[in-house]
Amino acid sequence: MKKLVVMLLALIPVIGFSQYLQVPTHFDSENAAHHIMMGHVKMFTSDSVDWVFEKKPEQYVTTYDWSPDWIKSKLDLVFAKGNLEYVSRTNGGYVFTIAVVDRKDDTKVINYCTFHVCARTQKIIEIEILLGE
Repeated sequence: MKKLVVMLLALIPVIGFSQYLQVPTHFDSENAAHHIMMGHVKMFTSDSVDWVFEKKPEQYVTTYDWSPDWIKSKLDLVFAKGNLEYVSRTNGGYVFTIAVVDRKDDTKVINYCTFHVCARTQKIIEIEILLGE
């Protein structure tokens, strides 16, 4: 009987506190994409980020646990190839894409940069650099 009373007393604060706990269901990816396009990628990355790069069609190279400084330097190299454009978001904004468009021909996409955001921490955990058309 004592165990039952102790368990009920332990559950009452959890039930009372859980009504104030909110889990975000969406991520403001458009705002984050505009900051990333301006070069502020470090404020959205976690301590270690996975990097996926498509060298040839359907041939990917994946590296794990890179620092935000390394990620920023590599993204600057990719972004220098053309003009940047926010393209799309999926999964409530937790996956969003920035396209690197050719400066001379605005219909040609050089690379797609896809960012995966952790729902719990609201930080970028993976970046994919895919070849364009």
